[in-house]
Amino acid sequence: MMARDAARMLLWRRLGGGQWLVFALLAVAVARADEPMGWSIAVDPGDVDRSNLPVRVPLDVPRALAEAAMRIVLADGSQIEGQLVEPALLSDRADFAEPVTVRRDLLFVLPRLPAGAAVEVTAEPAPPAAEPKPARLSWTTEPEAASLLLGGKPLVRYEKPTYDAADEASRVRTYKPFHHVFDPATGIRLTKGDGGQYTHHRGIFFGYNRIAHGPGQGTKSDCWHCGRKARQEHRETLVESAGPVAGVQRITIDWIGSEGESVLGETREVDVVPVAGGTVIDFASRLEAQSPVRLDGDPQHAGVHFRASNEVHEATKGQTYYLRPDGKAKPGEYRNWPQDKTYVNASWHAASFVVGGQRYTALRVNRPENPGEARMSERDYARFGSYFAHDLEPGKPLEVGYRFWIQPGEMSVEEAARIAADYARPARATVRRAEPAVK
Repeated sequence: MMARDAARMLLWRRLGGGQWLVFALLAVAVARADEPMGWSIAVDPGDVDRSNLPVRVPLDVPRALAEAAMRIVLADGSQIEGQLVEPALLSDRADFAEPVTVRRDLLFVLPRLPAGAAVEVTAEPAPPAAEPKPARLSWTTEPEAASLLLGGKPLVRYEKPTYDAADEASRVRTYKPFHHVFDPATGIRLTKGDGGQYTHHRGIFFGYNRIAHGPGQGTKSDCWHCGRKARQEHRETLVESAGPVAGVQRITIDWIGSEGESVLGETREVDVVPVAGGTVIDFASRLEAQSPVRLDGDPQHAGVHFRASNEVHEATKGQTYYLRPDGKAKPGEYRNWPQDKTYVNASWHAASFVVGGQRYTALRVNRPENPGEARMSERDYARFGSYFAHDLEPGKPLEVGYRFWIQPGEMSVEEAARIAADYARPARATVRRAEPAVK
């Protein structure tokens, strides 16, 4: 009854006390849709240790509870917080048929979920807090940026400059949006913005330097270096939500060609989950074309990449080293295709670098469903990523996904492989409706 009462109260607050008839009708609908209110969720980790990693479970949620606070009750009666979020960009996002329900994903982090040890938890709307507490995660908006704060300190910042071609300096400063990453404990910004060595390298970013489009694909554009009139422009923020578990942002970006014409439309999403020891950033993108477009390039100038602070180039690149599935490299040893033509389709790689006198490690994981041959790239100043060539057709969008894990200190090959396996093979969850675990 507590969950249904909470649902009705939420409806009352949303609709306003005066709209009593609408409230009454919807309250009846909720009562029918949520009998009983709560979900029993069996989580099977398979052969992957998923301790302290986000679990994502699709749910059929009454519309009145689409933004409700959630709690997860563990088998021993202890509780952790959950969060309802929009379905992931690259998931099956079809809505449910019932008019009073909507698809949401439930996010939560189990401190311990070892391989082979399936668990069952109960998820239910949390009762209203006796006293409001500060939000763990929140978005703040500036004129040309949006920052995700963790406990009031920056964790991720989306840079969305307004394009300004008044002079070359302002054009370069404003020709692409990207995401910065911070160490929330120290406030150190770990990623590079405009300027410095290779100004076009910026944070977590996506681009191609050889884009063929237009009649006969005769027009060539570079949305990596952004020469001539080529650029990327932020268009709209579709989703910007935050709660106790995650910060989610979904945006649209226009890829504009060398003559100033729109070539590609991108929907980009980041799901950011801070956990003990690091930050999980799941990056997803959908690129759509109105006419045939050829995407091509080379490993240094195309794809989704991470670039560490320019301080690494200026002062500490001699301390940068890479981790790969086949082991830990020495500082100064980095691989690139085509110099090493075997360096393709790596499931993950990680750069360990020094900024602000402290070592950090950034892991980058390839989504197995990404198309093409992933040709890998690394540099000692901690710019790394991969690309593939691809032909885009109208109605057939390109969808790509990557996981970034950012942490202070070093990382073992085994831990990197564990985090990568969790992304590549998500935990299996079986859901059934259940009575609330806590009365």
